[in-house]
Amino acid sequence: MKEIKYIGFYDLPNSKCKRVSALSATNKMDYICNSINNVGFQVHVISPSWMDDSIKNFKIQKTSTIQLNDNKKLTLVSSFGTSNKFTRIVKIIYSLLWLFFWLVKSVKRDEKIIVYHSPWISLPIILAKKLKRFKLILEVEEIYSDVTSLHPYFDKLEKKIFQIADSFLFSSDLLVSKIGDSKKNIIIYGNYNVNEVLAHPINDNKIHLLYAGIIDKVKAGAFNAVESALYLNEDYVLHIIGFGDVKTLLIRINEINKISKCKIIFDGTLSGSDYIKYCQKCHIGLSTQKMDGKYLETSFPSKILSYMGLGLRVVSCGVECVMDSKIGNDIVFYYKDTTQAIAEAIKKINITTPNNNINIIKKLDREFISDLKKLLE
Repeated sequence: MKEIKYIGFYDLPNSKCKRVSALSATNKMDYICNSINNVGFQVHVISPSWMDDSIKNFKIQKTSTIQLNDNKKLTLVSSFGTSNKFTRIVKIIYSLLWLFFWLVKSVKRDEKIIVYHSPWISLPIILAKKLKRFKLILEVEEIYSDVTSLHPYFDKLEKKIFQIADSFLFSSDLLVSKIGDSKKNIIIYGNYNVNEVLAHPINDNKIHLLYAGIIDKVKAGAFNAVESALYLNEDYVLHIIGFGDVKTLLIRINEINKISKCKIIFDGTLSGSDYIKYCQKCHIGLSTQKMDGKYLETSFPSKILSYMGLGLRVVSCGVECVMDSKIGNDIVFYYKDTTQAIAEAIKKINITTPNNNINIIKKLDREFISDLKKLLE
């Protein structure tokens, strides 16, 4: 069976020596790996991810290859813990050099490889491609220079790697026109996973709302959700689960619950089947992050797909990349960045009407697998 190499910052859950990675990125990589297997290829994940800065003075962990299942293996670069700025720089440079030499040694001319775009690894990818002439399928979740510029040098590298990529996996339709509509590309908004039905919405004549995810003041999704309760009546109950700035959120929840008819319940962090059951007991999922920020033009909120795969209806802020997507007609949007507008959008949803969101996600999954097969062959 032919092997597809897939490069990105990847780490195993509960690793004793945590590496730099994002759970959302790892989850999407896992979905794409499964899709690669489904179209008849084995997948080899290559992670140049160095140890997280929280790991201090850890003995060197040598480069290792782990067989995760019959059709998927993972190679992790050698790395070590650091306790000062100088050794941290050494750790990063070592990982990038390792990736370059690994590509030169292991990838053949015209071989198709997938790379999860990151400014950090752009240089070794660009240099290795110039030498080995492999076919680069670049997975682009967002344009990093639009979000936060690490340095003008990295911005130039980002433009360069967009130019040399042979084809793309884009996270939104808007990225096609911004980066590469003249090259082969596939749109993949996120994970098209449909969860097993483990629970049903609570039947207590209430409409149960859900915000699940990171709790922070930057994107403010959870904070916007709780503020919207002030404009909802006793027909609604708002459930919050997640992690982050919980202390600040709980203070505000207690204040709102004293005056709001819509009560708010915070239930901490859940995972696995407990998470699925909790979410499926609700009717409507809320994607209520702030609407300002250039990153919103191209960064597709993965939360929306997660809610749909759980069978929930969705209320979302009216960002262009979602409104113009294939699922834009299946979401209720609000267009003013106010908590009152969120509440008004929630009120528009009639939970007694048919909900086809699970079938929509299944269709997106089938379409992606079909398109991926054509791209990889």
